[in-house]
Amino acid sequence: MSMRIFLIPSATAALMLALPAFAADDAQTFVNKAAIGGMFEVDSSKIAQDSAKNQQIKDFAKRMITDHGAANAKLQKIAGEQKLQVPAQSDAAHKSDLERLQSTTASLDQPYVEMQRKAHADAVGLFEAYAKDGDNPALKSFAAETLPTLKMHQDMIEKIAGASASTPAVKSA
Repeated sequence: MSMRIFLIPSATAALMLALPAFAADDAQTFVNKAAIGGMFEVDSSKIAQDSAKNQQIKDFAKRMITDHGAANAKLQKIAGEQKLQVPAQSDAAHKSDLERLQSTTASLDQPYVEMQRKAHADAVGLFEAYAKDGDNPALKSFAAETLPTLKMHQDMIEKIAGASASTPAVKSA
């Protein structure tokens, strides 16, 4: 019994020490991730708007260019006011995804949809965490204000993905 009494507080202390790992990113890290994600949304959507075969995907891409373009501009303004640096270019992983879209010889609809599903899942998680526990009030407010739009985009792309999955693939000769 005395061993159990000792183990419970020890386990509780260990858990409490691990909790900060689940906290929101600091302000600069949030800006970096949000800016890179936003750039990817716009750049990949420009490719899709020009090359997608499905009109629903083209319409979604147009919406991403508009909404994420506006969010990126707002983030740039807030970050500047907060004396934070905004990355000027994407990271290697996102550049690789863009190159993959640009070099696709078959329909880019499916790869674009999958990339958007992942990008929006990542963005919603990032913005939810920062809106809840962010360390910069201006960015925390930005995250909270932007989150409903990101969730709407996530719902839109999930519906497109569902419709694409139920539509038989068309193969070209």
